[in-house]
Amino acid sequence: MPARELAQSLLRERAAAAPARPALTALAGALAAAADGSVRAVVFFGSQRSQAAARNQWSAFDLFALTSDYGRFYRGLRAAGQLRRAPGFVAWLNGWLPPNQISFRVQAEDGVGFHGKLGVIDEAVFARETSAARRDHFCAGRLFQPAEIVYAADEAARTATLDALASAHFVTLDWIRPWLPESFDAAEYCRRLLQVSLSREIRPEPAGRADALFEAQRPELVPLYARLLEGYRNDGVLRSVAPQRYALAQAVAAPERKRLEAYFRRSLFRATARWAKYVLTFEAWLDYIVRKAERHTGEPLVLAPRERRFPLLFLWPRVFRYLRDKDKRP
Repeated sequence: MPARELAQSLLRERAAAAPARPALTALAGALAAAADGSVRAVVFFGSQRSQAAARNQWSAFDLFALTSDYGRFYRGLRAAGQLRRAPGFVAWLNGWLPPNQISFRVQAEDGVGFHGKLGVIDEAVFARETSAARRDHFCAGRLFQPAEIVYAADEAARTATLDALASAHFVTLDWIRPWLPESFDAAEYCRRLLQVSLSREIRPEPAGRADALFEAQRPELVPLYARLLEGYRNDGVLRSVAPQRYALAQAVAAPERKRLEAYFRRSLFRATARWAKYVLTFEAWLDYIVRKAERHTGEPLVLAPRERRFPLLFLWPRVFRYLRDKDKRP
């Protein structure tokens, strides 16, 4: 079977076997209700999905919220009390370097609260950003890892979203070729995907995060990519060199390497530029960042009054120190 069709088949198999997630079902259902019918699908991904990070009271579920109408989506959230800024302004921001990042919270009947960190993106843009036509690595770099659909408005939305997730897996060979070893198996392929992808963003996690993610995701990643590598072999872009070991069928030429280096530089610029709008779209962004830093360092972080009042002016020295020292911590 060709690799693209195989990726679609594998993701459908995995979706059919996905466990029930009541908390996420409630969160996604509340989001769909609040957004006035504009939510097409909700995708769960990230460290909570892979259980690479322990949940605590500050943890948020990483979700992509696929919408058919930015304006309608944000007007609904504003009416539901989930958005403080003007819906038109936030919708306008969503057209610039999508997705937006927003916060969404629900309170269950038993009093337990759930927090979603939503990447809001148009469903057609989501399909493009997980394909060969993507403009940067943001979506593709997150969704080649384990992810699942926790809400779909209808069967057409579910099918389209599954196809996009399968595409994010299929296109991995497009961007990883220059960094693959001379020969590799599925485990080495997956580890290299994580190492390259994470190294091309400014991230708060210390060194070794890629290896930790790989170990957490190994039971899901390796069997899936073992079959996908065989699909690449069927396509003629890989060749077998030993049982379950492969090599590129065609060597990487200098123009391809330069093109992909430029792709990752552009992605880094775009990912960093998104931070400016997250300050405007993500409610209580400063507290979220502080809690995230505390979780990674294991140390309390207390902001000075002027840092809390004017974070965009006075927080930068602390940010630079954190990024400088994060790999020195035990």
